[in-house]
This record gives sequence, structure tokens and C-alpha cells, in this order.
Amino acid sequence: MNNYQSLQSLADEYQAADGVNVADLADLGRRYERRQQYEILDIAAVATDVSADSILNLGLEPESDPLIAEAFRLQYPDADPISPDDSTERLEGLANGIKGKYFELLVADHLNRGESLGELTLEPGQIAQIADSPTQAGWDLKIVNEDDGSVIEVLQLKATDSMSYVKSALINYPDIRVVAPSEIDGVAEEILQTNISDADLEDAVHKYVGESSEDTITDVLHRGAEWAFDAVPVIPAVLVAITEGRNVLVGRSSMEEALRRGARRMGKAVTFSTLGATIGALHTGLLSVPVTVGARIAWSRVANRIAMGEFLELKTRQIRVLTVQQGRAS
Repeated sequence: MNNYQSLQSLADEYQAADGVNVADLADLGRRYERRQQYEILDIAAVATDVSADSILNLGLEPESDPLIAEAFRLQYPDADPISPDDSTERLEGLANGIKGKYFELLVADHLNRGESLGELTLEPGQIAQIADSPTQAGWDLKIVNEDDGSVIEVLQLKATDSMSYVKSALINYPDIRVVAPSEIDGVAEEILQTNISDADLEDAVHKYVGESSEDTITDVLHRGAEWAFDAVPVIPAVLVAITEGRNVLVGRSSMEEALRRGARRMGKAVTFSTLGATIGALHTGLLSVPVTVGARIAWSRVANRIAMGEFLELKTRQIRVLTVQQGRAS
């Protein structure tokens, strides 16, 4: 039995007093039912809005891989940190060097975790180690036996999408196989193709270099703009406009009433979309969705409890006044 039916059943047990229209009670029940429906829709809209922002942030703005910072340290052990005063030429040069070392670290990391990189896989008891020196001649990574440290094979790693560059490396060191990104078609036995994309390497490194070269004010403004964009409740705004506009068109409510109710609903949407954006800015990922929805539901329940308490208090005062007046009259 739903809420409207409960109210109707309760009303049938009492005779309507003079001036009380049973149709008004039925209309009140329908209004209450519609308000519950709007509440569910608003919560779903906020959840969808926060989910969309979180998914976009996960997919389009991934966090920088800590291996990139390690690649910078290993490739340029004596270099000054990246700063806002660096020239474009220096930043581009650093990015090229970091990219190659980042590729080496990625390959070694994947292999040592037991993963297969295209045609390259370690046997049990083997580990991959990158060269200690950033200027190591001939090879960049070696595969060794973990027990005795004996070298099984050394490899060249070339973070490039240029086949001519790979062929040049093979000409210089014909006895050392080349490990290349996925863009290089490894048709020769001397070329080991991985499933790591050169384009992804370049994007990740340039993102790291760009963020590292931002000054504090620019970084704050950038993050603030992202937060403000995520805090805009686009989906709830569309939902409120459609539902309230429909109520006006079918004559269910006046324009003034629809605007007033829509403003209240949008106020809630802005509040909880802002909460979701704030939680998402803390790099919690999709955890922001259940936290925001839970807070929205809890707030509604608390607000309803407070409203009920205030209403009961008002009615109690009115009853006391009427009781006193009735006592005086008698």
C-alpha cells in the first residue's frame, strides 16, 4: 500500500468536518507523491552528474605516473628542477630525454610484475634491470638470472614511432635486439614490439613537464577552473527545467510556484554537486558518487525531520491557544 492509499484509507475512517473538501485531501496526497518522485529524480540526477565528472576525470585527466618523476631523476641526476623560468627549448629537450627513460622503466616494471609486453616475457627466475648510467652505450635493459646475476640478454629500448631510427640502432649494434613501442611493426626477429604506445608516452611526459613548469598561481587557477566546471550541476538543471516546465504547461502549477520550487531544487543540486566536485578534487575517483548520494539522502531526511518538528511545534502552540480560549469562554 503506497502513501496515497494510506492517506485515503485513513481519511475514510473520519467524517469530513464542515468546510473540509475530500478532494483537497486527495490532491494533497498526489502532491506528496509527486514530491517524492522529484526527490528520487533529483538524487539520481546529482549521482549521474557527479559520476560523469568522475569518469571524465579518470579517463581524460589521469594522474601522473610516479615513474615519470623517477625517469627525470635517473636521466638527469644533476639537472636543476623544472621551473616556470625554463625556456621552451629546455623543456622540450627534457621531455625527449625523460620519454626514453620512462619507456625503459615501464618495460622493466611490467616485466618484473610477470606481465607480457607483446613478444617480450620473462621466464621464471629472471628479472629485468635498466642500465645504471643514462649514457650506457649499446644497451638499455638487461635480463638476468635472479639467483646468480648472470646476464641472459641485453636489449636496446627505443621510444619512437620512426622505423628508420630503429633500423639505425640495429645497424650500430646488430647483435642487440630492439624493444619498440606498439607503433613499430616488428616484422624482423631483431625487433620486439610491445603494447606500449609511443603517443601515450609522449602525452604523459609532456603533461608532467607542463605541470612541473607551472607557477603556483597558474596551478591554483587551473585546478580552480576544473573544480568550478565539475561543480556545475548540468544534468540536474536540465531535469529541473523539464519537470517544472511540464508542470506549468499542463496547468499543474503557476509560473511563480514552478520558479520558486525549481530554485529550491537547484539550490540543493548546486550544494551537492559542489560537494561531489570537492571530494573528486581530492583524487578519490568514483568514491565521490556514493558519498555525495549518501549525503544528499541524509540531508533530505534530516531536513524532513526538522520540518516535521517545526510543524508539530506550531500546531501544538495553536492547540494550546485554542484550549486556553475555550476554557475562558466556558
